[in-house]
Amino acid sequence: MIIITDSEEYDLIDHFKKIRDCVEGSTNKSVIVIGDVMLDRYIYGFANNLNHTAPVPVLKETERQSGAGAAAHVARSLHDLGLKPLLFAAIGNDPEGDELEKSLEDLGIDTSNLTMIEGRKTTVKTRLIGSRESLVHNKQIMLRWDSEDKEPLQHELQKPILDSVLEAIPHSNIVVISDYGKGVINPDAAKKIISAAKSANVPVIFDPKLTGLPYSKGSDAVLFQSRGMELMRRRLNYENTDQTAQQLLQENDWGGLFVIGGKDGVTLHRPEKDSLVVPCTLTQTLQQIGLLDAAAAALCVSLTNQLDMDDGAILVNAACECILQGEDLDSYVLTKKGLTTRLDETAWQMQISQR
Repeated sequence: MIIITDSEEYDLIDHFKKIRDCVEGSTNKSVIVIGDVMLDRYIYGFANNLNHTAPVPVLKETERQSGAGAAAHVARSLHDLGLKPLLFAAIGNDPEGDELEKSLEDLGIDTSNLTMIEGRKTTVKTRLIGSRESLVHNKQIMLRWDSEDKEPLQHELQKPILDSVLEAIPHSNIVVISDYGKGVINPDAAKKIISAAKSANVPVIFDPKLTGLPYSKGSDAVLFQSRGMELMRRRLNYENTDQTAQQLLQENDWGGLFVIGGKDGVTLHRPEKDSLVVPCTLTQTLQQIGLLDAAAAALCVSLTNQLDMDDGAILVNAACECILQGEDLDSYVLTKKGLTTRLDETAWQMQISQR
């Protein structure tokens, strides 16, 4: 295992400057994003009292916000970073689907490849977020409830989406597959997309469900959360995650595995190489909504600029730090300004530590 330490800071400062230049200069590269989309709703309020008939807190609503989530969340970050997302997904022909589509259009994101399906329910995740009036900065999620249709898309409905993706791949710079297990991605579709991307020499980033790892074979980069990695370690009965990662890399022919650890930083595993750990530099983290989506968007910047995997891990960690500091819905989306500022702050901290 290789851990980035103070002894490497001189080289790292140069890396950060190079990476920052890539972020600043990222424009108009075409990124296919295919997967599940959903509408994220947030209901904020004060929770000062318990219900008198049951031991549950009462939330006094003060504000509501909503935005496009899951694969659409990746597209939002890509758009703000200056890349050109082509979003392929399915939504229901319902008010929630209309709201999701309009929210993307209002941001200037192309929605022409969103397929609206009659009779299908648009996935909605609603989070109740509360705090005491005397502790307004200590918000926490009190409850999340989901409304969704997890049935796989019927072949005749999925085929036009898949055909459009396959047609677009040769004209794109990168492919992101964002599988939330809501029915858009299946083994056949994933296999065809990855095969077509390899034929066109287009990198593939895959954010898989653990139950869908076989779908991701041949991907250039795969994203895991640390708890998912720990589950795989137990399932495969290994002593440590390095051994687990090497088996997964070999079995699935992945180019790299990025494990997103939140406050524990980012760990990069590559075939037959030592793992690289990029520590989180934050002293306090506020939330984790959107971490993997931000990581996927940051990796797109890295791969479209031909950065190596090590620099990609540094960029992914900086992107995750932006999200970990998020205090509201807008800050759950990775932005170019936020990412360049975070890279500048980290480089400055390194320079200060050398004095």
